[in-house]
Amino acid sequence: MGLRGDGPARGRAARAWPRRSGGLGGGLAVFGAVAAVFTATLPPSVPGGDSGELITAAHELGVAHPPGYPLFTLVAQLAITLFPFGSVAYRVNLLCGLFGAVAASLLFFTAFRLSGSYAGGILAAGVFSFSRLTWQWSIAAEVFSLNNLFVGLLMALTVHFEEAATAEERSKIAKIGAFCCGLSLCNQHTIVLYVLCIVPWILFRLLKEKELSLGSLLKLSLCCFAGLLPYTYLPISSYLNQARWTWGDQTTLLGFLTHFLREEYGTFSLAKSEIGSSMCQILLAQVTNMRTQLSFNIQALAVWANICLARKDKQNPSLVWLFTGMFCIYSLFFAWRANLDISKPLFMGVVERFWMQSNAVVAVLAGVGLAALVSESNRVLNTSGLHYLEWLSATLFVIYQIYSNFR
Repeated sequence: MGLRGDGPARGRAARAWPRRSGGLGGGLAVFGAVAAVFTATLPPSVPGGDSGELITAAHELGVAHPPGYPLFTLVAQLAITLFPFGSVAYRVNLLCGLFGAVAASLLFFTAFRLSGSYAGGILAAGVFSFSRLTWQWSIAAEVFSLNNLFVGLLMALTVHFEEAATAEERSKIAKIGAFCCGLSLCNQHTIVLYVLCIVPWILFRLLKEKELSLGSLLKLSLCCFAGLLPYTYLPISSYLNQARWTWGDQTTLLGFLTHFLREEYGTFSLAKSEIGSSMCQILLAQVTNMRTQLSFNIQALAVWANICLARKDKQNPSLVWLFTGMFCIYSLFFAWRANLDISKPLFMGVVERFWMQSNAVVAVLAGVGLAALVSESNRVLNTSGLHYLEWLSATLFVIYQIYSNFR
């Protein structure tokens, strides 16, 4: 798996366990560090954007703007109830900061399991979490940090599935993953593009192992539908009608589908009646914005992860290529459907938030690329003494991100 190569199932399991233990410990350390930084920089009251509406919907158990964000609303209400300090707005901000810290730990876990490199995992988690865009929207009461969490979770589960040594373990991970796919769609719908990439890949792997049957497919479908159950909150909240502020009427099937499909905004669009920038303009802006958020070096390392793994027959680059494919499909589809004029600063601010989803994948690939670069350099120079440069590079990248974006 990853940079170590693949062997028989038993050998793969033996190699996976040490990484699994170290990955968990490192992930907890990353969570603690990122949570501390995000908590220290939380706004004390209501930030901008949709925060005021989302906080109000959670506090009064109303329905937020389409598609309703039922999972965020319910978890935010739980945080408002359980957190014993701060204003209502501060509690939801804190919840989102913790979501961001979990997302960082999952990105670390994914990069570490792919590369076997602690430094690569720290690079992935650090450069993503402390980019200006991620930091800004991880400490505000918004749905984006929860979406980042699900991006990291689905990637981590995919890596875990690839390393599974038995049919029983693969079946268990696939069911958990199916549930998480459904649950992720209860927050931000853009993640459906990642789901549509991962699900066929998982099914193909199960089919290849002769572990896919009609019964197992039915169980996976039921797990996915179970993850969608938070959407039952929308008609319940609308029927009870106890919130002073709520959006629409979801007590009828038509009303529910109108909200769920975002028809008031335009399904598969950011706005219903806007004439936006061209697809090429948005793609170019995304690449430019990514260079600003993550740096050109991070972009280059992500590309190197694909080049280096493709050159080595003994390695299995399927997951790296899967994640790269997810990035490409998401970027192309979003650029096609993001019908806002990004020459206007307000609309640019709306659009750029959705690039966090692709930046997370690039950060993971960069962590893999860093480990691959050091491994290749050691091989060419016939030495094993360059790993300290790997740590130094990762540390400097993360420190520079914090220094550049701390306000």
